Amino acid sequence: MKQILQTSIWSYRDIRLVLPARALSYAGDSIALIALMLRVSEGHGPAAVTALLLAFAVPTVVMIPFAGRIVDGYDSRTVLVWSGLLQVAAGVGLAFVHDLASTLALVCVLQLGQAVAGPAWGALIPRIVGEELVGRSTGASQALIGVATLAGSAAGGLLVGMAGSRGALLVDAGTFLVLVVVAALVRTRRRPAAGAARERGGVSAGLRVIFEDGVLRILVPALWLFVLVGEAVNVVEVFLITDELGLGPELYGAAGAATGAGAIVGAWYSGRLDGDRARSGGVVAGMGAIGAASVLMGLAGNLVTLLIGATVIGVGSGMLNAATSALVVTRSAEAVRGRVIAALNGTARSFSLLAMLLGGLAGALLGPRGTFVSCGVACAVAAAVVGVLVVRSFVLAGVETKDSELEVVSH
Repeated sequence: MKQILQTSIWSYRDIRLVLPARALSYAGDSIALIALMLRVSEGHGPAAVTALLLAFAVPTVVMIPFAGRIVDGYDSRTVLVWSGLLQVAAGVGLAFVHDLASTLALVCVLQLGQAVAGPAWGALIPRIVGEELVGRSTGASQALIGVATLAGSAAGGLLVGMAGSRGALLVDAGTFLVLVVVAALVRTRRRPAAGAARERGGVSAGLRVIFEDGVLRILVPALWLFVLVGEAVNVVEVFLITDELGLGPELYGAAGAATGAGAIVGAWYSGRLDGDRARSGGVVAGMGAIGAASVLMGLAGNLVTLLIGATVIGVGSGMLNAATSALVVTRSAEAVRGRVIAALNGTARSFSLLAMLLGGLAGALLGPRGTFVSCGVACAVAAAVVGVLVVRSFVLAGVETKDSELEVVSH
């Protein structure tokens, strides 16, 4: 029992603070999204809803050159407290404005804080638990976030109904305030080496680390491809469920809940994977699962088949995201992790934006079923190719290691 406690992430005091607080913050984000979607959709058309979604996404992309440099260049406590306070201020502001322009501007401010806070937490957690437990902490974190996101989505509508959008948005601001308090209480800190704050290269430094690594140069671009193709189906999912299958909005929500539940399972399982080979296999397996399940949903003729496909997509997404995050952290140097994580987050969000356009175009040309099947086949083929490339990369790395050992022995 003593050994188990020593190797558990929950034996670390800071992790017991950080992971629940981050999950609570994501629950607040889900509540805020529901409240803002309801507010914007009531007085404005679909274009305003699209603008709101872009306001949530674009700041992360814009901050790619700067977020990582901030995270790696300053004390982690300073970065986390101030980015959290920015989010608190934006959340309170959103509760008291009603016009569209102010709402969009404050959402952008909120996401500017998140663009910095996300990589800052991502780089700090490995410092708390050590390199050996990065995979478990990443899996546990994403599983908790998945649970919190589902709970927040369910609570958002209830809060808006009981307290209005102002009350719901103040709850979101409160979750950010909790995160600020936790950031101040956490004892573990990342401090830059002298001169790191003035170091040039934000996104370029992060991407350079990714493309100089034999495994990451395969898996990260593959992740971008899967974001592009996989998220394109999100645009037409509602039409597949309501038009093609003739199901109501409640069952559309059930499919979303099934995907969310699957993602929790996938992230939890990914945390059990140990070592780069196992995590790389988890990434490829997640890709394959997403492809196969997308085809299944495209061909679904009833609710049961649809829910199975939605759940498997969630499991694959959870494994893919958690395993990729763990690999990126463990295979990059500690001093540049903020920039690497920021580059990964920002570029993935860029492909999410492109996925909206691709999904709309594919839906118009192929219809909902054709879009699901085509994207699923593309994902499955890409997973097979990526699997071969990853195996080849590890084989070559093994050969190079043996050659190095022979050279040492010969000397």
